[in-house]
Amino acid sequence: MKKIFAIWFPVLLLMALLSSGGCKTGAAASPQALLYRYFSSAERQDYGTAYECYYEAYKAKINRAEYIKRRKEDPSKLKEFKILSVAQSGGSARAQVLLAFEPSGKKKAKPVDITVTENMVKENGNWKIKVW
Repeated sequence: MKKIFAIWFPVLLLMALLSSGGCKTGAAASPQALLYRYFSSAERQDYGTAYECYYEAYKAKINRAEYIKRRKEDPSKLKEFKILSVAQSGGSARAQVLLAFEPSGKKKAKPVDITVTENMVKENGNWKIKVW
């Protein structure tokens, strides 16, 4: 029974996250759910959905079209991500995320892995990426 649970639980969890849509269409119930939406959108190069994961102060300074344009011009493409840790305290949270980028177009370029810190804040009941 434990073996079946160990196999099916992650699959069902992933299906639930995928069916919940982007940050725009559904509330991010947890910091982990927000991070998954944000980074999986970036991985698919769905920058419109990724943009919706940001908090309002960021969106007030960078509009959607400009954000999408900048992301499409950036030669680094996210290949995969792994959420390493999440610490939540009330309406704020901080996470460590390992990002793996595809090699650039340069000859003999290697993939780049980097660990980033993501700050999040609960805004109007939804978790959002906080940049500043």
